[in-house]
This record gives sequence, C-alpha cells and structure tokens, in this order.
Amino acid sequence: MSWLERVREAAYTSPDGTRIPFFYENVSRDTPLRNKAFEFPGVNDAYIQPNGFGPRQYPLRVYFWGDDHDLQATQFEQALLEPGVGRLEHPFYGALSVVPMGSITRRDDLKDGSNQTIFEVTWFTTTGLVYPAPQSDPRSELAQALADYEVAAASQFDADIQVQTEIARQNLSTTVRGFLQTADAALGTVAAFDTAVINEFRDAQDAINFSLDVLVGEPLVLAQQITNMITIPGRALTGIVDRVLAYGTFAQDIFASVKGQPGTVLGFDLPRTKTKIQNDWVTSDLNASTGLAGTMTSVLNNTFETKPDALNAANSILEQADALIPWREQGYTDTELIDVGTSYQALTSAAALAAGFLVEISFTLIPEKRIVLDRARTILDVAAEVYGSVDDRLDFLIQSNSLTGSEILELPRGRTIVYYP
Repeated sequence: MSWLERVREAAYTSPDGTRIPFFYENVSRDTPLRNKAFEFPGVNDAYIQPNGFGPRQYPLRVYFWGDDHDLQATQFEQALLEPGVGRLEHPFYGALSVVPMGSITRRDDLKDGSNQTIFEVTWFTTTGLVYPAPQSDPRSELAQALADYEVAAASQFDADIQVQTEIARQNLSTTVRGFLQTADAALGTVAAFDTAVINEFRDAQDAINFSLDVLVGEPLVLAQQITNMITIPGRALTGIVDRVLAYGTFAQDIFASVKGQPGTVLGFDLPRTKTKIQNDWVTSDLNASTGLAGTMTSVLNNTFETKPDALNAANSILEQADALIPWREQGYTDTELIDVGTSYQALTSAAALAAGFLVEISFTLIPEKRIVLDRARTILDVAAEVYGSVDDRLDFLIQSNSLTGSEILELPRGRTIVYYP
C-alpha cells in the first residue's frame, strides 16, 4: 500500500454536525514546541526543559468548483463561523478536533477564475473546552484569581523584604520612587483615556509618594498600595489594545533595567550591599508581576466585540507570562533568595484562567472575514457590500483596515479588506 492510497477525502464537520467535503492542494502543519532553555553563568550550552507542544496548526487552501460551487462555499463559510469545536478530516494527517483560528479569506475570482471559490483557512487542534467548568462564571473566577494574586504578592513581598535598618529603609524608598517613575511613564498615557481612572491613578501615586517614609517600614501595606496603583489603568473602559501594549512595555522596561551586565548583579551597579540587591530584586518582581496582573485587569474590564480581539488579548497574556517566568527564575537564583512560590502560583493560575476565559468568549464573538478586491473599488460600495450599510459603518471600515488617504479615495485591485459581519 503506497502513500497515495493512504490519502483520504478532505472534509470539515461543523460543531452542529454538518459534513462538507472539499478539494485542496498542498498540505502542511506547524507544531509549536513549549521547550524552555535555561542558561547559567560560566556554563556552555543550556539546559532544555521539555514542556510538550502547543496546538498544531493546519493551514489549507480549500477549493469548491462546479455549477453549485457558490452554494457549497457559502455553506462551508457558515460552518467555519459556528461556535464550538469541529472535526477536520485531513487528507494526510487524519481526523482532528479543531477550531478555525485567525482570518478566513474567501476569493471568488469571477473574471480570472470563474466556476470556483477559494478559501484560505487555518485550523488549530484543541483538547476541548476544559475551562470554564459548567455552571461557572469565568469573569467572576478571573476577578477572584486576581484578588488572590494581590493578597499573595503582598504577603510574599512582606516576607522577603528586609527593612531592619534605617539605611535599608532609605534605600528601599529610593528604589520604590524609581519604579513609580517607570509606572508613570508606561501607564500614565493609557490611564488618561478615562478621567476618573487618571484621577484615581494620580491619587494612588500621591498616596505612596507622600507616605513612603512610613510605608517602607510596613512592607505589607506598601505592596498593597503598589499593586493597586499599577492595576488602576487596567480598569479604564476604552483602549484595550493600548492598555495591553502599555503593560507589556512596563514589564519590558523593568526587564531591561534588571538585567545582568559585567560588573553588576541583575543590572544594579556595584558596590551594593547584599540586602540592597535583594530588596531591589523583590521590588522589581512585585512591579513586573503586577504588570501582568494589570493586563488581565484590562481584559476583565473590557467588552470584546470581535473574535480576533479576544484571541489577540489571550496571546498577549501568554506571551507576557512566558517572558516573566524565566526572568523571575534567574532573578531568584542570582540574588540567592528562595522563591516560596505563593505569588507565582496565584499569578500563573490567573493567567491560565484569563486565557481560557478569552478563548471561551471568542466562540460567541464576531469572527473576522476577508475579501480580496478583484478590481478598484470605493470604500462606499465596499461598505455597502460587506455591511449592508454605509453611514454607520464607514468609519469602522476605515479604522479596522488602517486605510490611508489615497485608499480612502480609491481601493486598489488586490487590496485585502477585513470586515466583521
């Protein structure tokens, strides 16, 4: 039996059970590995920790042709838009439980390739919706997880910080003021999107600044006020993309300032006392970790309208977590502190809940669709075609496609337009 005899018919079965065969060309799949590399000073190579692999991706160019190709294509398109887990009968890799991800591109080349419709679609494998559990409220669970993190983070900061001497308290005061400036630079702009939020953010900064001489002697209260201040911009009701980017920038700023360089420990210039270095690290960890919590707070306080927005937010949370984890591990190793893991466990649990929450709600949101223009068009007739109206959707069409001045006058042939039906 040759490989040709092992190639199967290709078909997709939607979550409601409708099976749709289709034609195809070349096939491929991508498998993202979750392995982590850990490097150590003075040691060549690295320890590679195997952590399995992520969802496999199956991109396909799907064809329908014949007298009824348009009807078959429309049925296939509707099947892809159904919420839930479908089944892909891949012609080469077998039957798979999948969810379509990213954009679905449909082409009907009525002039150059009539009698056929072409789709570009990528399916991701899935284990099924293990989160959220039945009869649970995922938004409430995420809110509780974030509250648990704030308690755990303050508790661990209180246990790790060393303020037994006056010089230690003075040094901690200087370090905290530095991180207040970092937070203001990265988060102040997005907090300003909402008048109430920026006022609350400034009040929280002032409360720390004006009482810092007292707060350094009460680390638990200090940590509580720091976590509250950092997460405040995440409570704004607008600008979710900007908020997520701002928290990512905040974390990267901390990573960049706390990085091992020749003659330093974790980027803190020597000579420094061991207490000073450790206190600086503990404060850095609290700020960077709470930056990730701020991203999740942004998600919690946002109403998503489209499927790509929710999935992009989930991806941002996982990317920030992936960057934070090895940074923390290296920091605790370099400072010779023991990470008891209370805040780490609470934070990673919240990140998993946030990603699961976003994936879950994405099934109920408007998916992104694309068309490739077969001729020069105006934005007016494109808006009328994809949305059925012009006046109330024209600005959204321009913004969602980042149209330039010339494109607003005329969209060129071959331009890809995204829309949300």
